[in-house]
Amino acid sequence: MLHGGDAMEKEQELSKLLRKKRYLRFYILGFVDAEGCFSVSIKNQETTRFGWVLDPIFQVTQHKNNKKVLEHIKGELRCGRIIEKSGQSDTLVYLVDNRRQLKEKIIPFFEKYRLVTKDADFQKFKKIVEGLENKEHQSKEKFKELIKTAFEMNLEGKQRRYKLEEVLNGLK
Repeated sequence: MLHGGDAMEKEQELSKLLRKKRYLRFYILGFVDAEGCFSVSIKNQETTRFGWVLDPIFQVTQHKNNKKVLEHIKGELRCGRIIEKSGQSDTLVYLVDNRRQLKEKIIPFFEKYRLVTKDADFQKFKKIVEGLENKEHQSKEKFKELIKTAFEMNLEGKQRRYKLEEVLNGLK
């Protein structure tokens, strides 16, 4: 960990570099490829048409000491919020869960500046957000396709609370 003048000097260098838009955008791209996540939560919600909802979320997690990085990302993307991660007071999350912001800000940015390691998840995420925006979730068959796409993301859904079959069989 840097102390005193070294930390201040490094922070000033980073701030100076990131003020240059071109560098900032590629910095964000690399940072998200390493520390970001495109995910779609699948939640059981009895009050909805089919009993389930898809909730797309873009997030970048970072230790609270690196809040400036998250502020730079938020400033460039012009959306979202920075919050403390639930149950982890030392961790902050830059979070965008508003579908309009995802469609108008996040997706165009990552279409223009292509990810390397997370591009496959981004493409599936984009398909789901666009499907929701186009109201595909109102058709049971198209909703099933969106659910299946969500299960293909992030290690094929290995960390999901529900199994794919459980969700598909639970559709009203």
